[in-house]
Amino acid sequence: MNREIDKMRDRMRTAPLTVNEDGSSYVPAPLPQLGAQPGGFFTFRYSSTEIFSQGGDLHVKMQETRYQDGRLTSEQCEGTLERQAYERMLNQAQNYFLNRMVNFVRLFY
Repeated sequence: MNREIDKMRDRMRTAPLTVNEDGSSYVPAPLPQLGAQPGGFFTFRYSSTEIFSQGGDLHVKMQETRYQDGRLTSEQCEGTLERQAYERMLNQAQNYFLNRMVNFVRLFY
């Protein structure tokens, strides 16, 4: 979207002035180009990660779907995780959350 606006501004800077019948001048607006353009103006990304315990092992499922440059792609993967790695990840997430809460509470005191 920003590229399109920049192109429009460049055209308006370099376009010759047109004079109306009453003597006022203006820059004619460029006509929009129709048709699909590479890159597009709409993209999205959706991802989810699921971690669950089953039979003493930790399983991880990851799914990612994205629409970019006119293409819809989807990826999925599964794996197992050691219990220690899971505990480290959980501790890091809790510490991150607690540190954010401490910083937030400091704003009031």
